[in-house]
Amino acid sequence: MMVQWRPLRVIIVGPQNTFSRVLATNIQYWGYEVVMLAAPRAIFDDGTRAMQGDVVLYDLDEVFPTFSRERDFPEMWPERGTANSSEEAEGQETHAPFIIAISSRSVSRVTLERIGAIALLQKSFFKMSWLQRYLKVLQRLTSPEGEALPQQYKQDENIRVLVVDDNEDIASTIQQCLIYESGYEVAVAHDGLDALELYLDWHPQCIVTDLLMPWMNGYQVMRCLALGTARGAPAFVVMSALNQLEVPIGSSYLRGKAVAYVNKPFNIDHLLSAIKQVCAG
Repeated sequence: MMVQWRPLRVIIVGPQNTFSRVLATNIQYWGYEVVMLAAPRAIFDDGTRAMQGDVVLYDLDEVFPTFSRERDFPEMWPERGTANSSEEAEGQETHAPFIIAISSRSVSRVTLERIGAIALLQKSFFKMSWLQRYLKVLQRLTSPEGEALPQQYKQDENIRVLVVDDNEDIASTIQQCLIYESGYEVAVAHDGLDALELYLDWHPQCIVTDLLMPWMNGYQVMRCLALGTARGAPAFVVMSALNQLEVPIGSSYLRGKAVAYVNKPFNIDHLLSAIKQVCAG
């Protein structure tokens, strides 16, 4: 039976002020459903309310005073495809929403990981066009058929590698080295959102991503693809001088994934070996 397409349901969590009302107006204008929750604490006390949405826009400014330490932030919803006891009885599936954090201050990677955020939008740099792009990508990732990555490739087809790094010089150097040394087809993105758009349009077999990037880091790109309905998600190579300290141990979105780590600065041979390793797996 064909599943009917439906627009995203977006939950705005935070104070009902001018900012949130402008958000709601624009989101409705773009064709999505909107629900506003005024009390941030309600999202923790009754997580099932948020589970009814596909995307949560989570205003952290009202929550920081509630939790004095990062480790006090509750870990949030179960991963997509898990069910709670009441819904298991009814044979229904629940899923975690895509969480986009919004804040007027800096937010650590630890906090973003605990709340399961796929991105951080800071109010001082906020652009509606960015939010619209995020929602378009998430709509595609939650489409009934999913944005399927081909499971089989022709033997003579070059491996497609997407390089993601906010440093344009580094990204360009990696691109040229991969093409020259291996003959891979290589595309470049300079932030996580660009990477998701390229993934949906180009279907790379491997994503080589920097860990530390503004707005959406390497792990958030991985989380976003894991939460989506896409089948045959790509392999990942994560690049960073910090990656051994930043691996989110126990995160379900990393389980069963082909992931390798390369410390910066790195030798191109090490990167090529990592790509071959994850693509072979």
